[in-house]
Amino acid sequence: MVQKEQEWISIPMTVDVPYRFAAGQYLTKYLVEMRDNGKIFAVKCPRCKRVQLPPRIVCAECHVKNEEWVELAQEGTLVAFTIMYLPLTDPTTGKPHEPPFVYGSVRLDGATSVLDHFVNVEPDMEKVWVGMRMRLVLRPKEQRTGDLSDILYYEPLPGQVRPK
Repeated sequence: MVQKEQEWISIPMTVDVPYRFAAGQYLTKYLVEMRDNGKIFAVKCPRCKRVQLPPRIVCAECHVKNEEWVELAQEGTLVAFTIMYLPLTDPTTGKPHEPPFVYGSVRLDGATSVLDHFVNVEPDMEKVWVGMRMRLVLRPKEQRTGDLSDILYYEPLPGQVRPK
């Protein structure tokens, strides 16, 4: 006997699951400095000299405790990017970021690791490239809350020309 396929019904809904987690000593220092002073801090490994952002108590490579704090520039280099054609839910707001848009990895000057975020540039392969110089843009001080949403986006430094 042939069985009829089961019909599946989907019910669209938005699930709100608010939660809080302890940022810990190192991430808290990073977020407070960004919120209160508009500064970006990372940690430097005493053994391999990697400068890690976001800061971590233990070096990801050497597994030794990081205790040296380093202030980073708010300018850096775009090392990878993607043009998104599907909506992405912003984890800090829960709201969708409508496509198309650029999301990229920027290595701030002085850092070893990269920080991924939205890139405020036209989503066109002729307007964005690896090696492009970027500036980190923070919310105005009075609007900062001490979380990652205090970073609005990266924007290209003015006057750049795409290499041939």
